[in-house]
Amino acid sequence: MLAHLINLKKNIIISGSHGKTTITSLVSHLLKDNKFYPTIVNGGIINSLKSNAFAGKGEWSVVEADESDGSFLKFKSIYSIVSNIDTEHMDYYKNLKNLNESFKNFLNKTPLLGKNIICIDDKNLQALSKYINNNNFLTYGFSNKANLQCKNIKSINMGMQFDIKANLLNKKILIKKICIKLLGLHNVLNAAAAIAIGLLLNIEIKKIKKSLLNFTGVQRRLTLIYKNKNNLIFDDYAHHPTEIKAVLQACRNNFKSKKIIAIFQPHRFSRVQSLYKEFIKAFEVADQVLVCPVYTAGEKNKNFNFKKFCKDIISESKTEVVEINHKEQIQQFLKKNLFNHEVVIAMGAGSISNWIRDIVKKL
Repeated sequence: MLAHLINLKKNIIISGSHGKTTITSLVSHLLKDNKFYPTIVNGGIINSLKSNAFAGKGEWSVVEADESDGSFLKFKSIYSIVSNIDTEHMDYYKNLKNLNESFKNFLNKTPLLGKNIICIDDKNLQALSKYINNNNFLTYGFSNKANLQCKNIKSINMGMQFDIKANLLNKKILIKKICIKLLGLHNVLNAAAAIAIGLLLNIEIKKIKKSLLNFTGVQRRLTLIYKNKNNLIFDDYAHHPTEIKAVLQACRNNFKSKKIIAIFQPHRFSRVQSLYKEFIKAFEVADQVLVCPVYTAGEKNKNFNFKKFCKDIISESKTEVVEINHKEQIQQFLKKNLFNHEVVIAMGAGSISNWIRDIVKKL
C-alpha cells in the first residue's frame, strides 16, 4: 500500500544496511528547508519534524526503504541511494550473495533519466557497480575515485567539518568547510549522499551548506538524553557490529580522553550468533562495557552462552565488561560510577532506549 501511494510521486528512495535513516532525514530536511515541500517516510523520528512522516504538497517524496524483507523492490525511484551492504537480515536472505542480488535489482530499477547514488568505499557496492549502467550512477566516499570525494575531515565540537571535491559530468566543484552537528566519519558519508541529491536538484551550494548546518538530527542516533557535571548519556540504535564500532569511534574522536562507557543490549540470538566474531571485537574503543541480556524479539535461545559472550568481549576487545542481569543494575552502576567527564552510550534495537530514558530521570 505504501509503495503504491508513494509511487504516484517523484521518489528519492534510500536504502542500505547502515545509515539509511540518517540519510533519509538529511535529504528530507534539505528538501523541506529549500521549499520542495516533500512527502517524507522515515524509519526514525526527525527531530525538526517530531515525526517520522510528513505529507508534503510538492511533487517529490523522500522514502527510507527497508531491505530486510525485500519490500524495497516495490518502490519506483528517480534517485536511489544505497549507503552500504553488510551481512544483515540473514534470516531472510540466507547468504550475502542473495542480499547483493537484491540490491543489484534495486539499483537496476532506477530509470535512465534518474540516478543511482552509491558509496564507492563499500566493497560490495564496488562489485555491484559493474552491473549498473555507467551513465546511471553517481558515487560518493573518501576514495579519490568518488564523484563526490570527502576531504580535509575534522572533528569539531559535537560535529564534523569537511570539504567535498565534486567531479560531475559537466562541471567540477570544490565545496569547502561543510559543517554538520553529527559525530563520526559515517555521518560525513551520510551528509555526502544528501549533498549529491542537492546538486542533482540544482540547490545552491550555500543553501545546501546552511541546511546541513541547521540539521538537528534524528532520534536514537547519538541522542543526548542526560547532561550533568560534565557527564553525558546518549541513546543510540546501534545493534550491528559495524554500527557499534562507528558510534564508539565517533565518540572517541570527539571526546578524546574522556572515559567511554557502552551499555549494550544485544538484539536477537540469531544476529549475535551469526556475527559473533564481529560483536566480540566491536568494543575496543570503549573503556567499559555493560552487557545486558539479549532482547529476544520472540526468538528462542539456541546454545547462546551469555557469560562466555562477556568473557570473549573482554578477551577480543581488550576492555572491561560488567554483566547486567536486569535494568535496575544499570541504574545502580551509573549512580556509583558517574563522577566526572564520563560519556555513556546506551546501544541496541530492543528495550534499552526505554530503560535508559527511565533511568536518567532517577539519576
